Amino acid sequence: MKNIKDLKSIANKLRRELIIIHSKAHMSHISSDLSCLDILITLYFNILKKGDHFILSKGHAALALYSVLHEKSIVSNSVYSSLGNNGSLLAEHPLYGMPGIEIATGSLGHGLSVGAGMALTQKLNKSKGKVYILLSDGECQEGSTLEAMNFCARMGLNNLIAIVDNNGWQAFDQILISIKRIKREFISAGWEVIEINGHDYNQIYNALKTNSNKPKLIIAHTILGKGVKSMENNLGWHYWSPKSEDIEKFLEEVIK
Repeated sequence: MKNIKDLKSIANKLRRELIIIHSKAHMSHISSDLSCLDILITLYFNILKKGDHFILSKGHAALALYSVLHEKSIVSNSVYSSLGNNGSLLAEHPLYGMPGIEIATGSLGHGLSVGAGMALTQKLNKSKGKVYILLSDGECQEGSTLEAMNFCARMGLNNLIAIVDNNGWQAFDQILISIKRIKREFISAGWEVIEINGHDYNQIYNALKTNSNKPKLIIAHTILGKGVKSMENNLGWHYWSPKSEDIEKFLEEVIK
């Protein structure tokens, strides 16, 4: 169990790592990594326990997950340092079979469906474990996500917690369907829905830790590119990777 000071220290260390890694590997989606990093850190250091499952449905934030798995010593130094090299286990989207990865993700809209199956299995086996899924706000517009939403409520999967990284952006523009509409649809289906600041460790922890008699959706309001000022709410960083000559500037911008 880490205190807030420790979590902030880990977050800033990983922000710096991600700047360097993205530049070295020439990989995209650094701003999406940064928007969900605080959520991942809280999950892995203060929430997840034996018997729990985690799915990164927004697979394009894979590098954020890899950095956390490495910090937790789930991914070895040798594997972590291979990122960006041919034959590396660490692809731009998570691959099944890599340490800490239960399913391959990247095609958006599948995570909640797979998580529903896991949660139902846990119920049938009378397991106390929970299933946590991190979704992008954009994939909440997918039909498969909405079908899974209804299934979870119908089956009473109160051991399933979905977190939406609501940074307000998707691919080439701001999200098309408002988060208010998404919230209404989940509530109407029979979910408990709460909204939090996705960068406030106390709020993240309390939302994840509190039990419910329904499946729970946590709408985490986040900032695209959080922690690196030049990247915050700048859609270009959804696809650009930092150039080597910009690294020093970005490292200086990381939140102290």
